[in-house]
Amino acid sequence: MKRTLALLLTLAPVCHVSACNNDLTGTWTSDKDMSMAFLRENSKVRPETDAFLDVLLGHFTLTFSDGELHEVLPDIEVPVSGRSERFTGSDDRKAYDILFCNDSVIVWSAKRSFGEGMDATTFNFVGPDTVWVYTGTTAPGVPDLHAREYFRRTRNDPAALQSDQDHTLD
Repeated sequence: MKRTLALLLTLAPVCHVSACNNDLTGTWTSDKDMSMAFLRENSKVRPETDAFLDVLLGHFTLTFSDGELHEVLPDIEVPVSGRSERFTGSDDRKAYDILFCNDSVIVWSAKRSFGEGMDATTFNFVGPDTVWVYTGTTAPGVPDLHAREYFRRTRNDPAALQSDQDHTLD
């Protein structure tokens, strides 16, 4: 019995899960100005890509509440090869899980928006209500911009979130 107690006391610090000061709860909106400033200062993109992203960024929202993620990207007219084309948006609800959290990041996982399987996303916190996500890719044939998309928490009142959910159910 003494050996078991000694083993438990020895392992207790290893098993202790520290509280995380960061939180996903609320609505996060893409920040076009911060994202484009980082892109223009740190990435080399063609003028067409810059124009495309300058129109696309700033519309995407992520709302996290009680284990559910609500992603919304409205339909947007974007410039493609000198003409305006419709970029079809999306409105998706799905479960998410927190995989890791510390004072500077939260890594969360959810079903891929397009395709099979799960994705893990890292929110890198700049402050309690500002994060960035690396927008690079390893997908074949897709250019890696080595850029960041910044998001700002625009609403983090759980009561307001519940009210929004109640209205969508009507």
